Amino acid sequence: MKKYITALAAGLALVAGCSDTIVSSENSPTADALNGALTATGVQTLTLGVLANDRALARETDYLILPEVFARDAYRIDPNESRYVTETLTGTPDPGSFTASGGWTNGYVTIRAANSLLAALPGAVSSQVSDAQKSATSGFVKTIKALEYYRLLELRDTLGIALQPADPAAVGPIICKTAALTYIAALLDSANADLTAAGGATKLPIGLPSGFTKFGRDYSVTSNIVKLNRGLKGKVDVYRALDHQAPKPTLFATAIAEITSALGAGPGAVPASQFGTGAYVTFVAGGTENSANSLFDNLIGVNPKAVTAFDSLDPGKVDSRRSKIIPFSTGKTIAGSGISTNLTYSGASTAVPANQTLPVAILRDEELVLLRAQAEIENNDLVNAYLDLNSVHRAYESTDLPAFANQADARRVLLLEKRFSLFFEGPQRLVDLRAYGLLKAATTTPEVAGQDAYNTAFPIPKSEADARGGRANLNPTCS
Repeated sequence: MKKYITALAAGLALVAGCSDTIVSSENSPTADALNGALTATGVQTLTLGVLANDRALARETDYLILPEVFARDAYRIDPNESRYVTETLTGTPDPGSFTASGGWTNGYVTIRAANSLLAALPGAVSSQVSDAQKSATSGFVKTIKALEYYRLLELRDTLGIALQPADPAAVGPIICKTAALTYIAALLDSANADLTAAGGATKLPIGLPSGFTKFGRDYSVTSNIVKLNRGLKGKVDVYRALDHQAPKPTLFATAIAEITSALGAGPGAVPASQFGTGAYVTFVAGGTENSANSLFDNLIGVNPKAVTAFDSLDPGKVDSRRSKIIPFSTGKTIAGSGISTNLTYSGASTAVPANQTLPVAILRDEELVLLRAQAEIENNDLVNAYLDLNSVHRAYESTDLPAFANQADARRVLLLEKRFSLFFEGPQRLVDLRAYGLLKAATTTPEVAGQDAYNTAFPIPKSEADARGGRANLNPTCS
């Protein structure tokens, strides 16, 4: 048991930023968290360590901002650092550069911490952590571990990702996207089996950060963790079904069932008041470098082409999602490397506490409604797809969507609704552009004529290639 706790101790320095108003400070973990069998206090400390490391990935520029640049929603124009443009839009990322090496290490730190906790959990003191609570905690931690692998895959796509070996010092092979999605799906099903064994009324033996308790659903209760788990599984299955390497169209129906289970309501029946319900990463103003939302940044601008796209969805300019896009408060324009904008994202405009602490959704019900509509469209169920999509549209406008002319028209509307509902919430837009083959010269106006690289994924970092004997050895395997 001691070897597992020792492996976790190295990561505890990163936990400090995970505390907020509902959990005690983790700056000074108690001795019983680090020696001998796990107590309830130890489980608390180490689970929060897993969540803190996930937040470290979720707030990275490479995860939260640069995928939005790839997807033509955002610019980051820094007069002192041209690579935010030259290695995203007008050129390819250097595997040794900060623009390409991020969105990797923090993910694997989280996974390694989750693995060590899962290995130690069966030996937790039974008088403090019941068998049902052990199962519930295992299901929760496996769900976060699956989320982490999915976050890593969102950034690397067909370049593949590595699975963390049992030996944390070992170097695992790079596996292909199809194999990674299959693994993530199986891990989520394994987590769900643990949650089912725990029983829906079981509560975790720990306090969670407010992002898991204060947004309409308390994820310390097993029945609600199941909703998060099934929602994530539905999301993964949508993209397994759309996977160009090995499409599985039968999974659209599976995803619809999983998402419906997570939402607890059928097509068109999820009220707009529930759209913000979900799990979130929360932040602390003025905290450590890993505790504030990285979106508050006066060098972040909105790509004017996104506004043009918004106009096609909302020609009357009445959609309330437009409030996410505002002019720079000083009326300035940011420019460099051939691009410019005088617009910014509302959460990036000023470094006020409200922007520094702006939560970012892990998965919320509005995204699930949109994902279900996506699966329904691909399953050629345009009636139910319309009910779901129109329910989202009506949350921001007072008029209904026009009837879909056909599947292609429904898909076009879906991608617009998803784009602006999930604006600046992560890599979702980039993932969709890839899935539908829309990020290329034939379908995308170049940002700078003759220089657009149409990047769709971040490379495997140079250090990871070096650890595997060079980039020539990175060809992902699907075995």
